[in-house]
Amino acid sequence: MKRIRLRLFHASLVLGVLLALGASTAFAQQQGRSRFDVTNYRIEAQLIPAEHLLRAAAEVTFTPLEPTRSVVFELNGSLKVESINRNGKPLTNFVQDAVGVGDLGPSVRIDLGEVVPANQPVTLTFRWSGALVSPEGGPLATKRLAYVGTDGSYLMYAARWFPFHDYAADRATADITIIVPNGTQVAGSSDEALAPATGKDGNTRYRFVHKTPALIGNIAAGQYITRTLKFGSYELQFFLKPGSENRLDRYGELMGSALQAYTQAYGSPTFGTRISIAQIDDESLDTYSGLGMVFLASKMFDPSRPVPEDRLQREVAYQWWGITVGLKSFDDAWLSQGLAEWSAYALREATLSGGALDAAQREEQERALTFEQTASIARAPSTLDDQSAAYQSIVYYKGAMVFRMLRETIGREKFNQLLRNFLQQYRGKDASIDDFEKLTTQVVGENMRYFFAQWVEGTGVPEFNVEYQIIRTRAGRFRARGTVRQNFDNLRLPVELMLRSEGDSQTTTVRIENKSEDFDFESNGQPLEVIVDPNNKILRMSDDLKVAIVARRGIEQFKEGSYAEAQQQFEAALKLDRSNSWVYYNLGLLYLEQRNWNLAIDNFRAALNGNMRPAWIAVWAHIKAGNAFDARGDRARAVTEYKQALQLGDNYDNAQKVAQRYIATPFDPKAEQTQAGLTNSQ
Repeated sequence: MKRIRLRLFHASLVLGVLLALGASTAFAQQQGRSRFDVTNYRIEAQLIPAEHLLRAAAEVTFTPLEPTRSVVFELNGSLKVESINRNGKPLTNFVQDAVGVGDLGPSVRIDLGEVVPANQPVTLTFRWSGALVSPEGGPLATKRLAYVGTDGSYLMYAARWFPFHDYAADRATADITIIVPNGTQVAGSSDEALAPATGKDGNTRYRFVHKTPALIGNIAAGQYITRTLKFGSYELQFFLKPGSENRLDRYGELMGSALQAYTQAYGSPTFGTRISIAQIDDESLDTYSGLGMVFLASKMFDPSRPVPEDRLQREVAYQWWGITVGLKSFDDAWLSQGLAEWSAYALREATLSGGALDAAQREEQERALTFEQTASIARAPSTLDDQSAAYQSIVYYKGAMVFRMLRETIGREKFNQLLRNFLQQYRGKDASIDDFEKLTTQVVGENMRYFFAQWVEGTGVPEFNVEYQIIRTRAGRFRARGTVRQNFDNLRLPVELMLRSEGDSQTTTVRIENKSEDFDFESNGQPLEVIVDPNNKILRMSDDLKVAIVARRGIEQFKEGSYAEAQQQFEAALKLDRSNSWVYYNLGLLYLEQRNWNLAIDNFRAALNGNMRPAWIAVWAHIKAGNAFDARGDRARAVTEYKQALQLGDNYDNAQKVAQRYIATPFDPKAEQTQAGLTNSQ
């Protein structure tokens, strides 16, 4: 299986999809090809929806970085090059490969007719056309990234709908004109606000200009309803299909708030103050981001689906990481995908509290550990398919956790300064992980090699254990004195410890420099236990996390509708821990989704009889058991469960309001998606 290099700054393909790709989907530059830098595009592209046709011409200016006679551009395999000119003269000696060979995807190799010296600009004029209907010719076997049709059209940068090279790294200025039938709205980004021009030929011309070098070419067109929302200094322009306005305000609020939060935290993004959000079909990616542009699949506007807050916040974050600051190579993906996930997580972390915060912290940690041993962060881009669950676990979630641990290690003030300096120093430029490490060392004032060697280049996570003695003081208080031990060499990390005692809990932080560190707690109540890392800030392993990781795989499979596989994972987790309330609860949700009411009730009962971790399990197990009783027609027992939920008083995830609603109106499985309750299992 070849890896694909698609999403340096895009998010949200279904987890767990493994694409068996041929040579045509490889993205890396072929070793030995001449190096050159594209500096400017002037493109005119006509979309003919009734014929699914794209017709285009472009002047492409590039500068060879070494003497060369030939150059290779990448181009979608569904598009055919009709002619190439240089200085007004046709170049007839070019070869187009619509499939791709070796590490090179669909491309066109051009003989320039002479050896061009290094640093001498060359301009080629291309003409090309073709039907864009299916994924064929594009980088993904099952998802189309470019489409032209009467139901809506879209052209994504990653689709290679125009000739370019050095994916996601070769920025260029551009002047792009998109020609569409009159009455069609076109979404795109531009440095200038240019009005469309309607011609007598029945077409309208939209122009998008980029005077600052950028990764260009993200366009959506269709019979859209347009709405503009303002948040602070930003304008969010939505391009929606009729009937999809239901989430406009909520999405605008989420994305607008994220734009403002990231601007305050890091600095301004490169796209300016206007961002376009365009709805596309479900045959493409769920979400995809480009400069000043976010594509959202129609399924994202389905009111029966939970609002994807984390996805939207992450998509917005790519405007900083991967777009404002680019990457020197795909191997540096941690700097875009990891930082974008971290930014979205930090935003949620700042707004959540109580059980919701605990659940978010736990979920991030579990997702980071699910495939941790598969590859290091640094090696994952070169060894894993970037659409796989393993890649996303390592680069997205472990990547975010590593940024979190870096913050804890160097302190919030220096960490915030680091990200602001990173954005400022590499704005409009490409950066590598090595560049980021050097900047980290500079900001911190000490060599940070140990941190990057351990967490970015290495695999494996530490395990902790504690030993302590309880001493009764003369004043009638209790002291818990002991040692926390870990199994890693060169682990230098602050570690939180929490003493849970009767009527009292307290937290302290010890810095682990060696294999062990001593601690000393004093409390009024009888100590019950010492908990390592109570807020799940560290990538670590423990017996309960081993169970949770297995269950997490089941949750992800449950979300994707792979019910048999999910059940296997939950049952495997229970073999490791028969008292785990969280696993029983998720298994109950699975049976509730499958309308096996009796087994659902059995598992919610088991959850209530288990270890009751996390604490919100009790209230939601009662509510979900009530749903199952309602579904099988046992209203009296259902109401009893809802009342027990109310008596607990726990309002995690609006539990009290939900219980009251079901007391007033019985749960109806035909009217509600029971899988929506999965949000409570995270």
